[in-house]
Amino acid sequence: MPDEQPVAVAPSLPTAPQRQPMQSATRAWLAALVGWTIVVSFYDLGGGAGLEPVDAWVGQTAREMYENAAAMAAEAPSKGWSLRPFIIPQFSGEVRMQKSPGAYWAVMLTAWLRGSPVDEVSLRIPNAISAVVLVLTVFWLTLRIAGERAAVFAGFACASCAIVLHASHGGSADLPVTTLMALSLACLWVGSETTRAGARRVTLWLLGYFFAGLAMLYKMPMPLVCVGLPAALYVLLRNRWRILASAWHLVGLALFLLPWLPWVIATVQIEPTAWDKWRVEFVDRVTGELPNVREQTQWWYYLMYVGVAFAFTAPFSLSIFGALSRPFRRHTGAERNGLWFVWLWFVGLLAFFTVSVGKESRYLLPAMPPLLVLLGIELAEFFDPQRPRRAWLTRMGVSATIVLVPAGVIAAAVLAQRFAARYPDRVYYWNDAWQPLLVVAVVFVAGAVIAAELYRRQKTNASFAALVATMWALWLWSWPNVLSVVSSQAPSRDFAAQLRTLPEAYRPALRQVAHQDPRIIWYSDVRFPRVIDQLEMLRNQGGRRSLETEIRLVGERMVELLEGDKPVLFVAAPGDYILFRADAEHELAKTGRTMPNPHLWIVGRVGYDLRRYALFGNIPPPWPEPALPAEIQRLLDKRRAALRTGVTAPAARATSSPAGNG
Repeated sequence: MPDEQPVAVAPSLPTAPQRQPMQSATRAWLAALVGWTIVVSFYDLGGGAGLEPVDAWVGQTAREMYENAAAMAAEAPSKGWSLRPFIIPQFSGEVRMQKSPGAYWAVMLTAWLRGSPVDEVSLRIPNAISAVVLVLTVFWLTLRIAGERAAVFAGFACASCAIVLHASHGGSADLPVTTLMALSLACLWVGSETTRAGARRVTLWLLGYFFAGLAMLYKMPMPLVCVGLPAALYVLLRNRWRILASAWHLVGLALFLLPWLPWVIATVQIEPTAWDKWRVEFVDRVTGELPNVREQTQWWYYLMYVGVAFAFTAPFSLSIFGALSRPFRRHTGAERNGLWFVWLWFVGLLAFFTVSVGKESRYLLPAMPPLLVLLGIELAEFFDPQRPRRAWLTRMGVSATIVLVPAGVIAAAVLAQRFAARYPDRVYYWNDAWQPLLVVAVVFVAGAVIAAELYRRQKTNASFAALVATMWALWLWSWPNVLSVVSSQAPSRDFAAQLRTLPEAYRPALRQVAHQDPRIIWYSDVRFPRVIDQLEMLRNQGGRRSLETEIRLVGERMVELLEGDKPVLFVAAPGDYILFRADAEHELAKTGRTMPNPHLWIVGRVGYDLRRYALFGNIPPPWPEPALPAEIQRLLDKRRAALRTGVTAPAARATSSPAGNG
């Protein structure tokens, strides 16, 4: 289908001509895109992989808020109404101030509309909806920048790339907040650059501000950077200052504040420590002052997001180089300001996240929409049947695909098998995984070879369609058959199942050492506080965090509780168990005191030893004590010996890392 003519942009605000309606063929492709995106995004939401930590943080917090709100409503006739269950997030009975509540509210609303408790389906529906909306946003923005053909390619690339398929079945806030921020920036740019002055432009501006405000409610303060930085770079570097010459932006600012500022004001009235918690979570994470990100300063971390971008956009990753070069080409077939807008959007966020010390692969998700727009434009040209091609280069590319793709898959299979043999039970059982993985390998190789052969025969549109169909087929197979094995969360499920058997009389004695693994709380729904509440810990440190101080304070409180008369039971990750047993004994021995002899109650039975949680306390269990896994015992003995000789790593290095923060 032919591209639309690019819109000429004057130095001042544009007065864009009325665009022609989409061609009927484009409407048909859009309908197919929406239909298939709904299918793959909502497919089997109740099955597949277990919950990752970031998913379980959202799910369990929403579950407790939902139950608290229902309890409050039931008691309202006698005790009156209270907004606290809706305003203050709660996890395992503790106040959770790490995140704004938009994600929790979305899950609660979904559960209420379904008439069900908060479960995996309710948790994943907001992400499935977000995937569909994100695909439509990428289609719309590409349509306004480069025309109908590019929009179709961008939409299908977005709907079939690795990250959107995977995130559509997640429960974390990252995909929905990305969708809201992409909608915000798309509305602001389309309203400013391709829309005539008038009511429609103002409406798009106001929607842009409002979507940014909703994004703040969903996961603050990301929109301040992920919307503000691309917008500022575009206005500054493209000299578009006159866009701001309208009082409607002040109204937009009010709409931006409307969704989230009332929640912030209400929260700090109820819990003043929220300010300190937000500074630690948001500012210290970026600067590296947050204890659990201080080690992310090695040089290779600064290359991390380049690799993440390639992984997220598979199988279209090799087109990234061409996509990022498009604004620098003389003949682009697209609106040049639009190309620079999405280029600055992606590069600005990539630079910010690279410089930020705290890094997780999911943090780059907000930079994917502009990259997918650029990829759609690049792919539309690459797969254009009319594009001049060198026959010898095409043959080389096809031959390389036919040889290298199967070779790469075979190499990956060998490495996976060797890893499973060297580290049995570490992630998954190879005997359970190899057959579904073999299907993945066969489908992927077949799809790549078919796409290459179609391209050689100049059936380029069909070649692109083969890649998209391959990714969707892989997802529809992998979600129930592969991810349910390699991401089953079996160690967490096993410990949670054992925890559920704990008699009710002992449950008030439970305490969490250091960070909770939210999967254990989610799968057991046995709720227990930390040894020291996180907000109390923050107040004790004057609003700042020191890992060494926290380890010492928690250790002292644990010894005090173990020496007391009341029963106490501690849930600990392997690293935290080793750290407490070895270091507490050593520190007490310095003062002539003896370590209370703790009793093991429960030990994880599934997976690699260093993933097996332990439950121990100051009284013996009403059943035979389990044995400590061999690897944990070996490392415990090693640390004790190192402490006796005075040659050991800092205590903080022996602790386990937190299981995400949602």
